[in-house]
Amino acid sequence: MDTLLVVGTTVAGLIVGAVLDPLGQSEAERSRLEDERRRTERIADAESAGATPGSGTDEHSALEHLEESVGEALSAADADDSDDPALEDRTVATLVPAGAVPIRTGVAAVVTAALFGAAAVHFGRDLVLAPYCVFLALLVGVSVTDLTHRLVPRRMIYGALALIVPLLVASSAVDHTWHSLTGSLIGGAVAFALFFAVWWFIPRGMGFGDVRLAGAIGFTTGWLSLLHAYVAFLAGFLVGMVFGLVLMVVSSAGRKTRIPFAPSLAVGAMIAVFWGGHIAQSLFHPGT
Repeated sequence: MDTLLVVGTTVAGLIVGAVLDPLGQSEAERSRLEDERRRTERIADAESAGATPGSGTDEHSALEHLEESVGEALSAADADDSDDPALEDRTVATLVPAGAVPIRTGVAAVVTAALFGAAAVHFGRDLVLAPYCVFLALLVGVSVTDLTHRLVPRRMIYGALALIVPLLVASSAVDHTWHSLTGSLIGGAVAFALFFAVWWFIPRGMGFGDVRLAGAIGFTTGWLSLLHAYVAFLAGFLVGMVFGLVLMVVSSAGRKTRIPFAPSLAVGAMIAVFWGGHIAQSLFHPGT
């Protein structure tokens, strides 16, 4: 084990975590205000359209209504990071206090530092350490914002991917592992498509921020292998089930209560990064 690398990476994680937490809170507040403004505009546009007398045949009006509905849904997908505010009273949204909370920031910094150090031990002196440190920092950041605001800021995901994608491409070029990028593309596309389908048909089941996060997780863990991506989501759903059951027991949360899902997906992704290969081996090749 390279002690200097581990110590240096751990210290970097401490700094990144301490800086990213308040930035995440600020971004979450900004995203929430933007989402509320866009929802208000969509409601106003819908009311205005409803007050305008229709013209043409019933079939033409129905077609226009369908096109408007699809357009509104796609617009919502581009805008919304959070879930339907109508569910606010049935959502566990105050598990962690929002705003400037030194204790929360300290915990986020320590967790990020521990993950960076573990990544240094796991990957060693390899360029791929850099994108996975960015990925782990992202997972901590969005977990906190989901627990404090029930929101996964899209700019955090896009910003992290802007670093992760070129770093993984560079890692593939250096190590001559171009097949890993194929796994990334497949993992990211399949994860995004599946979560998008859930969001599309059951829009109150999750926020679109979870769909974006799933795509990022599928892409990054898919670079290791598609089995790593499979383990990430399998573990994420299992952690989510346990998390939900615990909250139902210790609180007044009912079966219809919306529970932040990003932390569970994040834990599943962390498990896949560090132990995905061993878990996949046990699941699919237990006798070897």
